[in-house]
Amino acid sequence: MRKLLLFSLPFALGTLLCQYLLPGFWRIAAVLPVLAAGLAAGRFVRRRYRRAVRILTAGLTAGLLWFAVYSAVFLTPAELLAGEAGTVRIELLDYAVKTDTGARCTVRVLDQGLRGKAVYYGSGSLLRWEPGDRVRTEAKFYSAAAMAGEENAYYTAQGVFARLYGTKETLITGGRAGSLRYLPQRLARGLRDTASALYEPAAAGLITALLTGERDGLDTQSSGNLSEAGLTHITAVSGLHCGFLLWALGILVLRRPRLMAALGYPALLLYMLIAGCTPSVVRSCVMAGFTLLAPLLNREADLLTSLSGALLVILLANPFAIASVSLQLSFASVLGLALLAPRAYAALNEYRDRCGWIPRPVWKFAAGSVSASCGVIVLTAPLNALYFGSLPLVSPLANVMVLWMAPAFFAAALAVTALGGVLPAAALLAAVPESMAKYVLWTAGTLAKLPGHSVHFTGPAVTLWLILAYGMLLVCLLSKERRRKYAVAGVAAAVCLIAARSLPALAAGNSALTAVAVNVGQGAATLLHAGDCTVLVDCGSLGQDAGKAVTAAMDTYGWRKLDYVALTHYHEDHAGGLPDLLARVEADRLLLPQLLSGEQAELQREVLSLAEQYGMPVTYVEERTELELGPARLTVYPPVSAGDANEEGLSFLCTSGYFDLLITGDMASGTERKLLASYRLPDIEVLIAGHHGSKYATSTELLETARPEVGIISVGAGNRFGHPSAEALDRMTLAGMTLFRTDLHGNILIRVHEND
Repeated sequence: MRKLLLFSLPFALGTLLCQYLLPGFWRIAAVLPVLAAGLAAGRFVRRRYRRAVRILTAGLTAGLLWFAVYSAVFLTPAELLAGEAGTVRIELLDYAVKTDTGARCTVRVLDQGLRGKAVYYGSGSLLRWEPGDRVRTEAKFYSAAAMAGEENAYYTAQGVFARLYGTKETLITGGRAGSLRYLPQRLARGLRDTASALYEPAAAGLITALLTGERDGLDTQSSGNLSEAGLTHITAVSGLHCGFLLWALGILVLRRPRLMAALGYPALLLYMLIAGCTPSVVRSCVMAGFTLLAPLLNREADLLTSLSGALLVILLANPFAIASVSLQLSFASVLGLALLAPRAYAALNEYRDRCGWIPRPVWKFAAGSVSASCGVIVLTAPLNALYFGSLPLVSPLANVMVLWMAPAFFAAALAVTALGGVLPAAALLAAVPESMAKYVLWTAGTLAKLPGHSVHFTGPAVTLWLILAYGMLLVCLLSKERRRKYAVAGVAAAVCLIAARSLPALAAGNSALTAVAVNVGQGAATLLHAGDCTVLVDCGSLGQDAGKAVTAAMDTYGWRKLDYVALTHYHEDHAGGLPDLLARVEADRLLLPQLLSGEQAELQREVLSLAEQYGMPVTYVEERTELELGPARLTVYPPVSAGDANEEGLSFLCTSGYFDLLITGDMASGTERKLLASYRLPDIEVLIAGHHGSKYATSTELLETARPEVGIISVGAGNRFGHPSAEALDRMTLAGMTLFRTDLHGNILIRVHEND
């Protein structure tokens, strides 16, 4: 009987119920029904199963109670302080990271009786100090369990229960900087610094991510390519990396089991601390511990027991980790490898005789890589669709092209980078891991450019396809064993996917003009497509990855490149997504407003730097400009007012036949009146509401003059600005407009036909 497995899984279920379904008091209240159900079930099952029922009941009860107690001890005190401000003492738990306004660091609050970690946002002074330093600051507390007015488990899943924003930091005595407690952070910092000194920037970013899991050094282009090619797992420290480390150590100790157990597990534990104790690396180290120590205890290693034991360890340390995307993907991946990959490998081996010309080692590696990738994809696809909205179809091919040299890449990168910090001569060997890193990045970049390399879940058709594919897989698993059924199901799934991806593109192709207000949260991005020409007006968000959202929308309708990228003005929620967008999509020209003041000069310089990096010509619109978009026309109006960046922006009127769509950016009512006085606007059919529905935009004068029939509000759910405002909604409703919102309706599609 796998007692650990029987206890751990219901324990995890209990934490899952508390995280997503049971608030506050109901977590304790649910214990009694669970115990009653367990006792009742024990009476009706056979004697041989009664112990299993008791263990299951105990696990579920323990999970519910542990989550409730942990929440009361760690989260509740932090929540009670939300909104309070004052002088507090904090201890830095890691090195600070630079932000746009200063620096950010994970800390421990020494006052107020708080437990667990907090995230502190302060001045650039934090960058001078080390883990273990203690600081006094004036700070205000915010909830870590809610962001922008909505519940969010991002921080609590990492053991962070408060957010602090402060100023006037002062270093105080009594810190523990330089102590053994913070040795892993110093070692990780040493690896990062050495990698930056030894390798070219792109290779240094990948090698740092490979060794430590720290991805901040990856440039936007590399990060986007790795994601699109399904190779991000290389940069997430997990069982793959722990396996590489044990492989290298095994070679050094000549694979002697007892010596491996004595040296390997301490090395893994140190590596776990260096990598930041993410759920994936903790899971890997616990499972590796079962494998290494089992022979010493005369026990057989059992994968499912090891996996459940790792899950229990993580949830005992922090039950909120059940909501961690990293944890869910990590455990789903291992289950896919354990349960599905062997079946896929056996199925592929049936074709071995037909491919006798392929050397056996090559066949075994290729079949193993493909079957492992397929096993992982099957169980992680729903999570990727839910959290990231995409599924990289080229992942099996990418793994075949990369994994053959991954162990050597890891070992070489670790050895050269570690030695490079103490032996200058090691720099002579830097070309070896650097060339391997360049190969991985080249592979990712090449595969990311292939048509159909990934599926983006931007509409119901592709979501229904995923449900259909899982339905066919379930039928295959439950039906009688015939290998051909999997091939038939695979072909049927491929045909359905082609159909699901083709329908939106075919529908858009029959339109004279297609406009898409892309759901980017609290930001703006509008695609305009007519003939063979595609224009993007704005690309930014304050919370979501606007560049990826726009790329996904373009992929849905089969639009491969952008003829123009235009910005209404220079603000993060309208321009911040450009780096990720240009890393994924080719664009020909950039249309920009020329700043009349210096308020957003820094962001303008960043935009111009991007244009130079990708070789994009820049046009400053300083007079009324018309662009032909096949059967449609785009009129660009220059800034009509001076002041802040909102008032110095461009406006856009897209016309197709008798249809007109107007975009005014974030200009306020006064600037709208100047636009009306400067240019004669036609009656318009669709208005992209100004400033995300702010009460200061979409004025009565604009509505009475342009008389729009439909209003589209690009806005994020629960944003802190109160958008859309009641005043703006009332004005548009009184004007007889039909309103759509991206926070409620997602991407909003408008199709204009020839006779409209």
